[in-house]
Amino acid sequence: MFISILVCCLRVIKMKDLTKQVFSIKVKTLIAVACGVWFLSVLYTYAFADTYTFHKLSKRSVDIQKECLGQFFEIFRKNRVPLILFDVDILPELFQARPRSWHKSDHECKTLCKYHPENKNVITFAIQSTKFDNKKRDVIHDLKEVGFVVHITRAVDPRPLVHGDVYTTVPTYLWLAKNDHVIHVAILYERIQSYVWVGPVTDSDWKETVDTLAPTLSDGWHSMDIIGAKFPMYAQAMDKSQRFLGLPLEIDGHKLNVPYHIRAFLEEYKNSHFIECDHERARQYKLEHRTELTQEESKFKEDARKVLLQAKEVLDQLEVPFFLSGATCLGWYRQCDIIPHSKAVVFGINAKHYNMKIMEGLHDAGLTMTHKYGKIGDSLQMFFIGPEKIKLELSFFYDDYGNVWHGGTQEHDRRKYKFSYSWFKLCWTEFLEIKIRVPCEPAKYIEAKYGKDWMYPIKKWQWNLHPYNVETNGKWSDTDREVAIQVFEPTDEHRKRVDDIREVHRRIHQRPTEEEIRLSEMRGSMYNENYKKIIEPLMVQNADSQQNEGED
Repeated sequence: MFISILVCCLRVIKMKDLTKQVFSIKVKTLIAVACGVWFLSVLYTYAFADTYTFHKLSKRSVDIQKECLGQFFEIFRKNRVPLILFDVDILPELFQARPRSWHKSDHECKTLCKYHPENKNVITFAIQSTKFDNKKRDVIHDLKEVGFVVHITRAVDPRPLVHGDVYTTVPTYLWLAKNDHVIHVAILYERIQSYVWVGPVTDSDWKETVDTLAPTLSDGWHSMDIIGAKFPMYAQAMDKSQRFLGLPLEIDGHKLNVPYHIRAFLEEYKNSHFIECDHERARQYKLEHRTELTQEESKFKEDARKVLLQAKEVLDQLEVPFFLSGATCLGWYRQCDIIPHSKAVVFGINAKHYNMKIMEGLHDAGLTMTHKYGKIGDSLQMFFIGPEKIKLELSFFYDDYGNVWHGGTQEHDRRKYKFSYSWFKLCWTEFLEIKIRVPCEPAKYIEAKYGKDWMYPIKKWQWNLHPYNVETNGKWSDTDREVAIQVFEPTDEHRKRVDDIREVHRRIHQRPTEEEIRLSEMRGSMYNENYKKIIEPLMVQNADSQQNEGED
């Protein structure tokens, strides 16, 4: 009995020891893992994090930057030219907590003083042209008085060319250099009250900038060409909104403005590439061809702009990036205007941005869907009509191994067509006094569809025969037809209006019979079979015939 009890006690003791050993192993492992995670996080923060605030600045570097910035801010304050922080390195870190060691530093330039191993001390600001124009001479004089080397790049201002005036140039960037510190100032121009424009810098302009500033910098500083790669040389356009201009702050003892919504601003800045319509080419085109619009064409242009604005507002709210396509893009590129005989407004959208709310949003904006061809993953097209009978066409583009394409469908025989283009990025432009996207290489895009002779207008255009980039792409099967070819009945308003019916017949050169009018009035809100047999085929025929009118 005693031996049995002793054995049990020994077993219990062993179990306790084993438990302690297991528990000890778990604790050690847990501590080791926690230490490893902490060490990796510290390593990432100091070695890989995209931030300048963790670098320790030399006293000389801080003193130089602090002195230059102090003189720079004082001159602009004295001349009452507000400064906007435009620096894409500083803005992301503006409201980030600084490490404790940073706060213990003995200098007072904790945010605006920068450390750049690759391009040293360069900081970017922006100013509004309306605030700078009348003060330019005084500002430049004062900057030179305190020892800054000053250089201004200039670009052609395209706005007067629209009205036939002579070419003028405007300052685009202000460059300052002193004691190995460079300050870069973008000059913003308001366009159509909705966005700001910053002009481009040509290669010759940049060479002149380098030749002016480089001699003032020490040999160990670095090449100005490296700086040039950091800043966009193309023109830029950014929406003028609260997220862009407006929040006054005091940073390192200096008063300046920063964007309200920094993340949105940085995203917009990254996608701000702007290309101007060639107004000189448009002028030549209008000299060579008839430019006087008929009353009907003038009304089309006015109504088309309304449709464009309605659709833009909807797609912008849904964050669906769209661009001018087809004849609408051709009109912008060739004549800086809409083609009056094109009969439609045409947008392109990458298929990955398809949103089911597009149809609902456009309908709520007053645009009624008339046709829908294709499927979400293949040749999708949508056709809408506005209150003024202006068509809106949405073509969805698909990626295809470095190229893109959109489809087309011929309704009566279910045949599919494919229109291919080289892959392209999207840039901003101004069209009908609206900021809108176009392909960044519009010449290649236009030539793909219209060939080398795109300067010559074509009044009769067969959408599935004339394009240079068209190819047949099979047929929709009987099972696909119900989904891939959809023709929608008109709205109640369209059904009830006799003048709408007359307009449909007028376009296909027929006069409505009294019987057709009587049937259309009888059906009211019901889509009865009599109307379906008589009116709908006419509307379908009208839609097909419109595709053959004008440059698509």
